[in-house]
This record gives sequence, structure tokens and C-alpha cells, in this order.
Amino acid sequence: MFQRMERTDHTRYMKEIQIKQKRATTRMGHLPMEGGGLNAGYDTVDAVANICTTAGNLGMKYGKDFIWAYTGYSDDDAMDETITLLVKDDKYESFLHLALQNSHRIKHTNNGTVKLTKERA
Repeated sequence: MFQRMERTDHTRYMKEIQIKQKRATTRMGHLPMEGGGLNAGYDTVDAVANICTTAGNLGMKYGKDFIWAYTGYSDDDAMDETITLLVKDDKYESFLHLALQNSHRIKHTNNGTVKLTKERA
């Protein structure tokens, strides 16, 4: 579906891991207003930001220990949207899956503004 990233010398030995996008965001994919094609993809950006922030909080360095490779769909029948990372070490996959939280809530208003609401306890 999506073109995979070409491997370079730096990424040749990195492992691909997929994280289901819905595990990293509850944000709507678009604002509830006009905007056409430019009004899309907010959920993907929010998920990538959350995953990269979580990795950074675990001490991982972007560009050294991991990079965001591409978005796609899961291989199972559900065809969930996924965020694919390249990681330097297998252990990072377990760390990320265990540490990833989706406790923030982002609300969109009808006029296009965004509100970050209180996190769940």
C-alpha cells in the first residue's frame, strides 16, 4: 500500500517495528470544518509525536536509536493504521510497547480550535 523506506548504510541493520496508531492517539484525523486535503492527518502526526516522545523519555535518541520510517496498515484482518519505526535494538520494541500511553485527550471544536483536556488517572 505504502512505499517502504529504502535502506541506507545507517538503517540497514535496524529492525522494523509497527505500533497501531490507535494505541498512541485518540485525536480525530481532521478538524470539523472546511479544509479539503489540507485538513487531514492530525491523528497520524499526534501518534508519531507521542511515540517519539515516549522513546525519548526512555532515553532513546532520534536518528541514532530509532527513526520514524512510514505509516501503513497492520497485516491482520483488521487493517488498523500503523506507525512503523526502525529501531537499532530488538529490546526497544518491548520498551516502547510497555511504556506507550494514550492518556491525553484532544478535543476539536466546531470552529477549528483544539483543546487538550485533563488526562485520565
